[in-house]
Amino acid sequence: MAFALDGTVSAPDGEQTALRLLDLVRLQCEARYGRHACVLVDGSVYALLPVTGEHGGKRHKRLAEDVVRRASRALRVPVRSGLGDIVPDLAAVRGSRDDADLVLRALGPGEDVAAVTEIRARVTLLRLRELIGEQRGLTAGAWREVLAYDAEHGTDYARTLVCWLDAGCDMARAAKLLAVHPNTCRYRLRQAQQHLGIDLADPDERLVLWLQLRTLAGLRGADRA
Repeated sequence: MAFALDGTVSAPDGEQTALRLLDLVRLQCEARYGRHACVLVDGSVYALLPVTGEHGGKRHKRLAEDVVRRASRALRVPVRSGLGDIVPDLAAVRGSRDDADLVLRALGPGEDVAAVTEIRARVTLLRLRELIGEQRGLTAGAWREVLAYDAEHGTDYARTLVCWLDAGCDMARAAKLLAVHPNTCRYRLRQAQQHLGIDLADPDERLVLWLQLRTLAGLRGADRA
């Protein structure tokens, strides 16, 4: 489990507040599991806990929720928690920690606790964004031209495309996400294809365009960040 102060809120004394968070996490974990590893690394508190029985992961989630409630009240700063995958041995612990860190980054507004198994898709997209961003060949494509065209002409083709693709190419659902008439959405897509040479009939091109706009441009049709 990873715990961190909400990055959108500045604590009056970040370092001391993080140390107090460490004490709170350690106290709650030891009360339930005995003495276990709790450490503070780069502002985040990590707790390494055993899994006993088939419902171990659920118990961990309840513990994380309890710690977040108590810590947020005691520290007067919002606290968030991410739970990594359950792993078979100590050699795989680093992977679980990486999962927990990604969950903290993937939590949306109003979310303070989640396990990687609950938001796997969001975590996977974060990983893809990092991998794609490291490869020059994977960052090339029509998505850049769409964004540049929007910036130059004041159009909204990029968001229209993302909403349409997020909606499974359903024009009515895409129009609802955009808060426009379906005919407006249909017109924008037709114009985007005409001006930018995008072939929306090609499923491979749709997939790549969607991935790049979602991961590299950070656009999405839904409201959640």
